[in-house]
Amino acid sequence: MGIELLQFREAGIPEIADFNVLIKYQRKGIGTRLMDEAERRIAQRSSIAGIGVGLTSDYGAAQVLYVKRGYVPDGHGICSDGQSLEYGEQISIDDDLVLYLTKVLS
Repeated sequence: MGIELLQFREAGIPEIADFNVLIKYQRKGIGTRLMDEAERRIAQRSSIAGIGVGLTSDYGAAQVLYVKRGYVPDGHGICSDGQSLEYGEQISIDDDLVLYLTKVLS
């Protein structure tokens, strides 16, 4: 998820990249506090934050966290290596397969 989607860059949307909380520290509020701080810093320069999330069950906790925080799909569909995929393309399911989300910050 470290590859910034071109649409984010062109729109001036800062991306939270490589956001991880070790499994033994999950569900203790650490991810929430880190996201609070990241969004606070982004809000100083942009009204929108972006983030990518993997699509496999390994990313389930992150998927739930982002939705609960108000992130929604950016409308570009599933991406691999930072590029939107086209209907009918065949790809490998791996860590490069992501859905990019955005959130309007208040």
